[in-house]
Amino acid sequence: MLKISSTASVKLSLVISGVFFGVLAGVGIFLPPVVKALLKFPGEITSRVETTNTDYLLVLIAAYLLLLLALLANILLFTLLLQVKGENIFSKKSVSLIRGISWCSIGVGLIFALLTYYFTLSSVIAFAALFLGLCVRVVKNVIEKATEIKDENDLTV
Repeated sequence: MLKISSTASVKLSLVISGVFFGVLAGVGIFLPPVVKALLKFPGEITSRVETTNTDYLLVLIAAYLLLLLALLANILLFTLLLQVKGENIFSKKSVSLIRGISWCSIGVGLIFALLTYYFTLSSVIAFAALFLGLCVRVVKNVIEKATEIKDENDLTV
């Protein structure tokens, strides 16, 4: 298995996170026509036969909320990577950043669960996002406990 140094891994992750910012910006620009196109496939993609302008507006709002949560999670992830690069991993700030990422994932899962009304397959994405949020929360709990132990050890002589 290919193994790269931890420094190179962090730099690569920062670059990928930067690319993801660009992708999110591109998605934001093309979101209205994509949502409109998705809603025009009744029976194949959507779970409803007919959709109204209100349906389009609700799905578009949900899509922009998803985009906002993805952007926020990416900002938090980028900041966390900077913490790792600065070797400030076991800190309250890192724990807070991981907590924010988990809440973003859970928010994405909940929005996709609501979108199941329009798109049957969004239930699969909702489950995956909620499970990811749970996994990130577990990691947050581990890092939080490690931070407490580190702080305790720093106080002992």
